[in-house]
Amino acid sequence: MIRTLDASMLNLPYTIEELAPLAVKAGFQAVSAQGPCIRILEDEREGREAAALLKDLGLAWGLMSMTADFYHWSLDDTAFEEALERLRRRAEIAGKLGIRHAYNHVWPSGPMPFDQTFEWTVGRVRKVADILADAGIRYGLEFLGPHELRVLQPYEFVHTLTGVAAIADAAGGKAGIAFDTYHWYTSGNGLQDDLAWMAVHADRLVALHLNDAPAGVPWDEQKDMERRLPMETGVIDSKRILAMLEEKGGDALCMIEPFQPHCARLHDLPAEEAVREMGEVFARLG
Repeated sequence: MIRTLDASMLNLPYTIEELAPLAVKAGFQAVSAQGPCIRILEDEREGREAAALLKDLGLAWGLMSMTADFYHWSLDDTAFEEALERLRRRAEIAGKLGIRHAYNHVWPSGPMPFDQTFEWTVGRVRKVADILADAGIRYGLEFLGPHELRVLQPYEFVHTLTGVAAIADAAGGKAGIAFDTYHWYTSGNGLQDDLAWMAVHADRLVALHLNDAPAGVPWDEQKDMERRLPMETGVIDSKRILAMLEEKGGDALCMIEPFQPHCARLHDLPAEEAVREMGEVFARLG
């Protein structure tokens, strides 16, 4: 698996040019085109310069930033089609630069009954996945586990690994999985069956998000935006999960996604200090 520095997941306000040399020093293998780094997908000249920098440093590309929250109920059909057109242009640039990974999450509740939402989501996934596949970009679907997200809308929807896998299959099989250890834990108290399934099907893994959960909070009362760094509390055994998936994970991206309070703290650190700290977290993960 490819150990990836992602500015948006860590709330780092730095550019590719600032992050890439620091990423190499800290032991990362890739840098995402997300957050402040997204501009390289909007300007082909800047994109080529960034790609040349990464090549000189021996780094790969991480995630491509998407053009919309494609499966949110508020994105109507007109806005969806407009976002698809932007995605087509962005994916073309990303593909030329050598970016090979992207993902979206699937919301675990919606305004329509389950069957209707499933059909609606599958139709959208098929269109998004086709565009990315044509550009040579692997696309993952992420499930969201926290109970608070399942009750945002009147009808509960897919919130487990097997649920998003079913959506991917129904949409033609071009989409893979983005597996987040926090969402796995909050979706059902860390279902070992789901973890075993992911290990067996690790070839479908596009991205792995590593984190931990606050201690002393029941799994079904955890808040989506309140997380911890991998191995910080020991509620989630992210080291074991990484070991299970790493051998068969191939070219999947692996990244740290701690949300609050760490993202606020990391944002205020000097770039070198923040990147070095995240590199040290990865070193402890083995």
